[in-house]
Amino acid sequence: MDKDKISKYRAEVIERFINIETIINAIISQRYFKRVENSFYFEVLYDEYFSFGLKRNILKKIIENIDNQKIEDLNRLNRIRNYFAHCNQEIIEGTDKTQKGKVLDPRNIEKEIDFEALYSEFTEKVGSVEEYLAKLYQDLGGVLEKE
Repeated sequence: MDKDKISKYRAEVIERFINIETIINAIISQRYFKRVENSFYFEVLYDEYFSFGLKRNILKKIIENIDNQKIEDLNRLNRIRNYFAHCNQEIIEGTDKTQKGKVLDPRNIEKEIDFEALYSEFTEKVGSVEEYLAKLYQDLGGVLEKE
């Protein structure tokens, strides 16, 4: 796959996932403070050690009747984000410098990562997860701003 295309996909996946985490942060703050409390939001939720996994677990605890399928989709989106963010080292087998490299799947090093398929899956799932999270935020009294 073309490196420029992968870079474009990488940027879009990471930026969209940042948006998802931003909505989750807003939901958590809204639940505990009835508003987005800036000091909590930026000093606690945006701390580099406040992991996505912890945010997801808090979300599951504070939302009654959470849609488990959306949580599964959210987990899958995170895994795809991680592939794009952390897997980019091409491996070239042998000594032929003209040979095309491939990026191996860390979960199965016998397979090459199919970034095209991952991107397609991400774009298929991300909109409905964003909508679901935005609705959760609004159901807690949060107000979304129009761009």
